[in-house]
Amino acid sequence: MAILKKFLSHQLVFVLGSLGLFSLQGCDEQQTTSPQAPQYDIGYMIVESRPVELKDEMPGRTLASYEAEVRPQVGGIILRQLFEEGTMVQKGQPLYQIDPAPFQLALDQAQSDLRKAQANQSTARNRADRYRRLVKERAVSRQDFDDAVATYQEAQSDVTSARAAVENAKINLNYTKVYAPINGRAGRSTVTAGALVTANQASPLVTVQTYDPMYVDLTASSAELLQFRRELAAGQFTRTQAESKNITLFLEDGTAYDRRGSILFSDINIDQTTGSFVLRVSFPNPDQILLPGMFVRASLPRGIVDNAILIPAKALSRTPKGSAQLSVITADNKVELRTVETSRMVNNEWLITKGIKAGEKVIVEGLQFVRPGSPVAKSHEISGSAATNGKTNQ
Repeated sequence: MAILKKFLSHQLVFVLGSLGLFSLQGCDEQQTTSPQAPQYDIGYMIVESRPVELKDEMPGRTLASYEAEVRPQVGGIILRQLFEEGTMVQKGQPLYQIDPAPFQLALDQAQSDLRKAQANQSTARNRADRYRRLVKERAVSRQDFDDAVATYQEAQSDVTSARAAVENAKINLNYTKVYAPINGRAGRSTVTAGALVTANQASPLVTVQTYDPMYVDLTASSAELLQFRRELAAGQFTRTQAESKNITLFLEDGTAYDRRGSILFSDINIDQTTGSFVLRVSFPNPDQILLPGMFVRASLPRGIVDNAILIPAKALSRTPKGSAQLSVITADNKVELRTVETSRMVNNEWLITKGIKAGEKVIVEGLQFVRPGSPVAKSHEISGSAATNGKTNQ
């Protein structure tokens, strides 16, 4: 009996040992066949430097290049309106006819006065000539001769005054027709036939505006002006004279105007209320697409950066303090978090001024799968244009 118990005890130990061995072998097999951590494909671009044209966008308003408020220079009753509202008028074209009758009478009276003065002048001249001969013969006194000469001189002055009155009457009669002072489009008339107008009245009869060319007044802050001058002086970009004649205009609906403008001048004073200055640009407008008062935006060439480095916006991140950072693949194929300095956005790309140089690899895809200092196991290059557009170039 004791021998049987001992035998059974040895068998139990053997069975338990065998089960433990199989269990350990199963664990080893499980550890050996478990899958490895996934290796993510990281997309990077090689930094390049190239010339880049910088542009500034400014808001502005359109205004007519010439604008004339037409007012009468004599008073009277409007007899006729000689133009159609909203049409193009030419300089010197009659716009209104004021009743000329009173001014015609004034002219007739002035011409009559002139003839009378000329007759008196002739009589006074003859008397002075006659007294000049008689005074030599002592037939008249010297005093009578002096009086005759003075009368003749007065008659000459009367003729001059009468002649000026005639010219003034002619001018006033001509003013009864109100002419267009400039070429342009006539607006809405504020008077009709039968209205009484006065000379140099406060309200204009009509306003004439020249639409071709059309001016655009752009506004920018004085801070932007100082920054522009500072960067230009520091040599951060270069400018050419031709850039001032290559201004692009965007209309209220966002479409680009098909003609380029030229800078005329910039205001010499800063507005004390807004701290801004005005830049005036002239645009050809033969088709009358631009109208006064339109809100527009203009794109002005700022200058050319010769060795600019542009990085896609999606490759750049910000720290809680606002510092810009890029993930760079180092020479030993590890990830380095690099702090850089940015200047401005250029077509969805950041212009980098400091912290990165040409030839380095910047990660633009798979940023969520990398950590600073971690190795990059799998990666592919993305061209600059593809990186900006979000397409890979494998």
